[in-house]
Amino acid sequence: MVLVIIAILAGLSMPAMQSAFVEQAVRRDSHQLALMVKTAMIQSAEQHRAYVIELANTTMALHPVGEAAAAPDASAPADDDDAAANNSATADVEVTSELDAPNKLLTPDPDKTDAWIAMPDGTQWVFQPGELCPATRVRLTRGNAWLEMSFDALTGNVENEATYFP
Repeated sequence: MVLVIIAILAGLSMPAMQSAFVEQAVRRDSHQLALMVKTAMIQSAEQHRAYVIELANTTMALHPVGEAAAAPDASAPADDDDAAANNSATADVEVTSELDAPNKLLTPDPDKTDAWIAMPDGTQWVFQPGELCPATRVRLTRGNAWLEMSFDALTGNVENEATYFP
């Protein structure tokens, strides 16, 4: 009898645990994207040059536009703390993040109200120094679950967030 009760309780808790795992995966990817947007805004302003977030089906990548990461200054001594601090303060930021496999990025459909379409591969959000955030609304989906974010154009912070986790 005890085993039957344990089996019933385990069966009842499975959907709740599955929903929690889905929510965690979607929130992890949305947090990474929000962090990339904020980092792009800050780095473009601090370094006075453009940064880009490239979005694909399975990855998000943040890097300076058209430039590779700066090589460390060979003339600076390796043990000089001030030189190391100066290099790290102006170093290029490059971040690549894999989306959790079934998660998908969507963008609002320009032709239909409240409709979403798949984010085209190779979508680029370019963050110019002193300009507003180009990313306004995105939706991360996983099956029927979704998390929608809108970004503040001035600061790049997540302004509104709506979720549905069945």
